[in-house]
Amino acid sequence: MPKPTAIPPFLAPLLAALLAAGTPALAQNGPEARAFAADALPKIRAAFPDAEVAQEPGEPLQINITRKSETEPATINLHRVFGFCQNVDKDACEAELTGLIGILAKSPKAPEREAANLRVIVRDGQYWNYVLGTGLDPLPPHRRIGDDLFAILAFDSPEAIALAPADRIAELGLSPENAWLFAERQTARIIPGLPEEGAKLDGLTVFQGEEYTGSMMAYAAQWEALAAANGPDLAVIANSDQFVVAAVVPDGAELEKYRGLAEEQCKLASRCISPNVYRWREGKWVIAR
Repeated sequence: MPKPTAIPPFLAPLLAALLAAGTPALAQNGPEARAFAADALPKIRAAFPDAEVAQEPGEPLQINITRKSETEPATINLHRVFGFCQNVDKDACEAELTGLIGILAKSPKAPEREAANLRVIVRDGQYWNYVLGTGLDPLPPHRRIGDDLFAILAFDSPEAIALAPADRIAELGLSPENAWLFAERQTARIIPGLPEEGAKLDGLTVFQGEEYTGSMMAYAAQWEALAAANGPDLAVIANSDQFVVAAVVPDGAELEKYRGLAEEQCKLASRCISPNVYRWREGKWVIAR
């Protein structure tokens, strides 16, 4: 299991420098976004030779793919990749875009929708609004865990993660409460462990893992204990499913620097969860102002 790494305060500026980058923007349709989409379209069409590939009107970074055997188009959203590419060199951008197209073109096998594959994922309000906009019915079980953070049940496999519809969970004979228990226990086995109860944080504490690291934000009891031990200045960055940072950061200039680190990390991540800094208040995550 990945372990948290404590970074002394004097190394914090170095970490910020190494992570330099900004917040990926969604719903972009300016000239740079249109140019990026125009460059990506031929590559997407080459990957889907038997499909109609077209941009969503008024939304150049949404690419709709309609195969001959299907009436409803699949969608590739290039927003995150576009945001990532604004902050990296051309080769890194090209690799990210090529990887995304390659994964989608291979049509990875969907996860088996079984109880053993239930997991908890954490996403921001922007992601949840996107889910609502898809018209998915019924919605996956979800819990609001903060100002703009949601814990959502999903099914996992080596190739893909898929939201867990409430009706499929019912078909498995699971009540909503038992589904959450299954998902929480199974996710806990593969995410980095929080510091021991009562631990005092020294500098930045970085949690890293291959997947589901961001899901640790959903474990209220552990954060309650950590907040009690470190006081109201506990500040947490939920960058991605691979990276979470915790530290004791007072309001003022230090918080502003820490917020800059959060935004820089989000730029660097191809699929950022959130660019915000959070504090633990009355059992939920509140955006530090």
